[in-house]
Amino acid sequence: MKKTFVALAFAAAFAPFAAAHAATVSYTDSMAMTTTNWTDLLSFAKFDSNLGTLTSIRFDLSGVVQGVGNAESLDSSASTVTLSLGSLLSLTRPDQTTLVVTNPVFTQAFNFTAFDGGINFGGTSGATTGVVSANGSNFFVSTNASDFALFSAVGGGTIDLGLAAVGASSGNGSGNLITQFNTAASGVAKVTYDYTPSGTVPEPASLALLCGGLGLIGAARRRGKKA
Repeated sequence: MKKTFVALAFAAAFAPFAAAHAATVSYTDSMAMTTTNWTDLLSFAKFDSNLGTLTSIRFDLSGVVQGVGNAESLDSSASTVTLSLGSLLSLTRPDQTTLVVTNPVFTQAFNFTAFDGGINFGGTSGATTGVVSANGSNFFVSTNASDFALFSAVGGGTIDLGLAAVGASSGNGSGNLITQFNTAASGVAKVTYDYTPSGTVPEPASLALLCGGLGLIGAARRRGKKA
């Protein structure tokens, strides 16, 4: 029981230090709305290893797809047609291996009659979505030593990551269907370094807890000797 009490005192004294040691720094770059398909290079600061020791790197990617979808059913009977406007955005390392992917998609369904005789994306057998948009986001956390080496250096520096957006639109629901899509996409990427700072100095509150914890340990030992 005495050993348990001492262990708990140590835990109470030193727990604040683990929290105090955690720190993060983030960098963001983006690509404006551009007609798909496109590729670009985004630039980020590397982690300055003078700051401390990396514990993880988080990659956040968000994207927006925007555009218009048109459809005309040529079927001789009524049908339901679904248009999906999408873009597949991917963030890659300099060697082109994938870090994170997101796929914003807008979907709309239409009920068409039999072909009304005019291929105009209107009437009773055709339709348009008008200008629409959709958002998507995803993230990846790396604790890989090779990524730590790639994304850090003494004094920092920069690293370029590839960002690509590929159109991924489709229409389905009718055996005889004409579709037309015009899409653009934008993307925002953020790199966050989670690290343990070098030479962290305990905060005053942490020092007070430490002293209190050591006091409890001393009191426990004194009681132990009297017993």
